[in-house]
Amino acid sequence: MIVRCVGACLLFAAVCPAEEYSYWIDACPPEAAKATTCEAGDVELARWALEAWQRESNGAVTFHKSASEEHARIRLSWANGTSSLYGETQSVMVDGKPGSVIFVLPSIAPGADRLMRDAVVYLTCLHESGHALGLRHTAAFADIMYSFQYGGDIPAYFQRYRQLLKTRADIKEHSGISDADRAAIRGSK
Repeated sequence: MIVRCVGACLLFAAVCPAEEYSYWIDACPPEAAKATTCEAGDVELARWALEAWQRESNGAVTFHKSASEEHARIRLSWANGTSSLYGETQSVMVDGKPGSVIFVLPSIAPGADRLMRDAVVYLTCLHESGHALGLRHTAAFADIMYSFQYGGDIPAYFQRYRQLLKTRADIKEHSGISDADRAAIRGSK
């Protein structure tokens, strides 16, 4: 068995330590909610996305909350409609290590279906944090890392996940990560 460790060469039967990421998720106080339509519960959705990657990585990545935004390798902020369609991830260096700034647009899922809105925000956090972990877009519609540049049906993409949910708490139980995404995160660290 060959396992690739970050910063190391290929080793036979190696046990690699988890890649540790500190994170910061912006709160959603009233002024931010007015500017971006974020909601206080969106912070929890973003945290669930990180927890899903940690759980599905089989020990390849771990997360801990940073004491400050400045030292967080992954920084998630709520954005308004002046950014890209759903979200965006930008690379930064943080204390000598690669990191990312993630922008999520919570206003992309308006409407009466609260679970659909939360599902879209969660899946956007999941997709963008996948980029922060080094994962690239795929052409497979089943993957959370799927790129709509390949022409997929956007409403159908989110609806298939929404159908798994009866309550908001169900989001934590359904990672949204495909087998291919899972293999990518386990092999990328």
